[in-house]
Parts: sequence; structure tokens; C-alpha cells
Amino acid sequence: MLNNTHVPILITWDVDPDRWATPEDRRLALKMAMDLCQELDVRSTFFFTADFAHEYPSEIERMRTTGHEIGCHGLNHAGDEEYDRMPEAIQRAYIKQATAKLEALTDSPIRAFRSPRVKISAVTLQLLAENGYLADSSICSQRLDLVSSNLINKGWLVAPRRPYRPHRANPFKRGDLPIWEVPLSALGLPFLSKTLNVLRVPVTKLFFRLLYEESKRTGKPIVYLSHPTEFIVPEEDCQPTLRYFSPKLLSPSYVRTHGFLLRNLLLRMDGETLFKSSRELFAYMAACPDTAFMTVSEYASQNLQGVS
Repeated sequence: MLNNTHVPILITWDVDPDRWATPEDRRLALKMAMDLCQELDVRSTFFFTADFAHEYPSEIERMRTTGHEIGCHGLNHAGDEEYDRMPEAIQRAYIKQATAKLEALTDSPIRAFRSPRVKISAVTLQLLAENGYLADSSICSQRLDLVSSNLINKGWLVAPRRPYRPHRANPFKRGDLPIWEVPLSALGLPFLSKTLNVLRVPVTKLFFRLLYEESKRTGKPIVYLSHPTEFIVPEEDCQPTLRYFSPKLLSPSYVRTHGFLLRNLLLRMDGETLFKSSRELFAYMAACPDTAFMTVSEYASQNLQGVS
């Protein structure tokens, strides 16, 4: 059974290539994320895109020595790395290559996965299980998505809220695959840094309290998603702009992959403000009784033993 004596909080970071930022800025952003975790004694999971992880040797070493988990965020995060529709042979090759690259960099097994743009299929989960993964965290149960890269994902609406073994033919149903799906938290809206950016700290704290009360009743972990590079967004990039109305960005093929970038017009925080808001939110989480920050694999190995 799930351990109901604490409220597990899984802070997760997607370390995307983000070529709009310089290598120096990307490393600075990652350092800011790690500094924030260290300040508040938060152990978290950093999902790296494998083709670019070699850019962060000192940061990866610091993660290893401070108890963070390094997970896999796909191979290249390019537009064609769409795990909800990629052929099985390509998925197999990408997962094998990505895993090997990250294990060579970290000198340790990679056991947690999150797909680029959180798109997943039953085939993906089977291949992850074959490659020794313990957990995936790509499904956002009960997230009503209208503008992001998943648009309206009907599978998300019916997926179990608590961690589950996925079905071999349907990633959104319980089954017997030897891997855990640990869903991202949502209540219609997703619990992530962009939601914090839009709703601000007071409303996001209320959002957390609802998830906290649910976790106390059911043992469901609270899974939060952020991107380190959001901490370096300059103020001028947070203002409305006509560039989001480009025909290219509104084409069906682009929207199918990336969603409507018009959603970025809702964002108002620059990087410094979001960093301060994240610190306030994380400190609030830590101050709530019986909360415990964990990595994804740590949660799965310690809390899901014996669960069917």
C-alpha cells in the first residue's frame, strides 16, 4: 500500500536544449535551480535531453553529490521526437541512444524518464521497461489542455490520478507493464512553473493546498514541473508581441507539435521574479506538516513496493 504518513513532493526540472539562450545562460539557469534546491533542502529530479547533457559536466557532478536524480528527457527534443506517434523502431533507437549517453556521463543507471513535450504512447512505456526504467512521468492526469503541445488529450482526462502500472496497449489505463507511471499533478490546470507565472504565488499556494489535502487522503504524490531556463527570461520577453501571430506558428503542423505559442502572452514574470516566486512557493511546501521532497525513482522504489 501507499505510504500515507507523509505527503511526497516531487520537484522535477526539464533541462531542454533551449537554443534561444547562450550556453553560459543555460548553465547559470541550472545553477540557480540547484541553488534554490540546496537552500530549501529539496532533492529533485532533473530530466536531461541526452544530446546536450555533455554541456553540463560540473552541474551533473554537483547533482550526483547532492542527492538529485538525473533522468532522461529524450534524445534531442527536436520536432520529430514525438513519442505519441513515432514508429517503434525509431523510438527504440532513440531511447537506447539517450539512455547510453546519459549513463556514460553519470556513470550510473538512468531510471526515470519524461518525454519531450510530455507526449507518450504504450509502445514508449514498453520500451522504457525493456531498457530498465523504473518510472515515467509524462502523463498529466485530469489536465484540460487547450493551447499547449498536447491540445485536448482525451487520455489525460481519464488517466488514473495515483501512480499506476500502465496497460500494454493504452498508456492511460492500468495494466501490468513493469514500469510505474507517476503522473504530473493537475486539477484541470497543470501544477507547473508556467501556472505559477500566470496565477502568481497566492493562488498557486491555494492550488498546492488542494493537492496537499488530496495527498493526505490518498497518498498521491504532488509532482511539480519547471524549466531552469525560465529563470533567465528577460523582462521584455514577457510582454505581448506580434511574433506569436506568425503564419508559421499558427500552421497545423507547428501547432500539432508545439501547441499555440499565443499562450505565452499570458506570462508576465521575468526570470528574476519567477525565481523569487518559486522560492516562496517551495518554502511554503516545505513548511507544511509531513511533507517530504523526493526524487521520482526514490518515490517509486520506496512507496510503490507491493502496489498492484
